[in-house]
Amino acid sequence: MSHNFKPGDLALTLVDDVGIPAYSVVTIDSRLLKGECVMDSDAYAFHAPSDGWFVKHPDFEDEVAYGDRELMPLRGDFTHEQQKAKEAV
Repeated sequence: MSHNFKPGDLALTLVDDVGIPAYSVVTIDSRLLKGECVMDSDAYAFHAPSDGWFVKHPDFEDEVAYGDRELMPLRGDFTHEQQKAKEAV
């Protein structure tokens, strides 16, 4: 699932990652593409295993990378889909 996030959007994490627990609210920072080489603050390099996003959490100093499927948008543009699901029941 690919979300049309923009920098500054809020998202909910769906998995634990580097000190940020699942179901935490984070701010989208920038896009991360599959295969992109990334250097973290400890000078550890990794290649992104999938498309995703760098996010920021208020209690965590560094940016953290999450895959597209590990984030859920927290804005009103998904309420239309929820309404459709209710109508189908």
